[in-house]
Amino acid sequence: MFAVPDDTIWPLEPHTAAKHSILRRYLQAYYPKLASTRGRIDFVDGFAGPGVYSGGEPGSPVIALNALAEHRHLPNMGHCTFAFLFIEQDPPRFQMLKSIVESRQLPRNVEVRVRCGTFEEHIGEAFEGIEFLRDRGLVPGRPTFVMVDPFGVKGLPLSLLRRLARFRKTELLVSLMYEPIIRFLDHPDFEAHLDDLFDTREWRDARGRAADDKKVFLSTLYARQLRSIGMEYVRLFEMKDAGNRTEYFLAFATHSEDGIRAIKEAMWKVDQAGGIVFSDFTAPDPAQATLFEVEPDLEQLQDLLIERFRDQPQVPTEDIDRFVLLETAFRETHGRDVLRKLQREGAGAIEVTRPPSKTKAYWGPGTRVTFLRPE
Repeated sequence: MFAVPDDTIWPLEPHTAAKHSILRRYLQAYYPKLASTRGRIDFVDGFAGPGVYSGGEPGSPVIALNALAEHRHLPNMGHCTFAFLFIEQDPPRFQMLKSIVESRQLPRNVEVRVRCGTFEEHIGEAFEGIEFLRDRGLVPGRPTFVMVDPFGVKGLPLSLLRRLARFRKTELLVSLMYEPIIRFLDHPDFEAHLDDLFDTREWRDARGRAADDKKVFLSTLYARQLRSIGMEYVRLFEMKDAGNRTEYFLAFATHSEDGIRAIKEAMWKVDQAGGIVFSDFTAPDPAQATLFEVEPDLEQLQDLLIERFRDQPQVPTEDIDRFVLLETAFRETHGRDVLRKLQREGAGAIEVTRPPSKTKAYWGPGTRVTFLRPE
């Protein structure tokens, strides 16, 4: 059962460690990709916490700093300024985080600000001057990664995220705190907070639904609302506690196909069977984790590909890749695995045409696939 910690620091739970793994892996791809802009890159942690757990494990602000400081390409990113804004409302946690940050020796091109207050109060610092210029068509904005990880349903209005989504280079990693939502779903005092969170009254339609249907409805609604504020691509990752109950959904939203590609790669590292869920209840014992191979359900992806493309002859592999990336939970590499499998099965599965001089192992541009109907 979800509970807000009373102490300044608290133990690290397995699903939080999984979230941190996704964050770290994503940032390892994010930093060098955006460093090509040769400008300023912002990272915002809107509910930053104390920066450390009771076992000494790093919190998300420290993970973000480490992902940069330890990056093997850092020497090639000196032309960029990396600006970190960490926001924490609880004064003791703020002081602890501030002391941790001040004790670090940071690269010369790294700026860190730690603020005590709410996400709503301080998020504007990451966009100082940018809104003024953008509204006059002078700049498109700068790359900004915003992590928003509240303990409950307050303080995260979708209207605020809409303001951030106006900038094409903004990416959001939001924790949709499902367990608190369910706990207060029928509580009249929380209706206004849920209205702000979803920016619609439609969440009320979840009342009275069966548990699984309720979860699908609310998570799908939030993903739809993130798209409605202008974020073209949204991926959800479910986090479960030791009782195998859903605590929250990690919602990633971006304007970039590269962003979706990177976050899916990070999610699949955490959930090698499906790329969509982590549970403390079913997490493997580290001592036993290497004894069993976990494989994705490629039969499911095969069915999706056949259903989508079977009436379209000569489909470019680029179209197949994009469908897998944007419309399924799978990675593009999984799509290629399915195509190779179907090719090995011989006549009756697919027909493949390739550019002249290309071998049967080539699946790049110019390769086209026809999914054949079974006789």
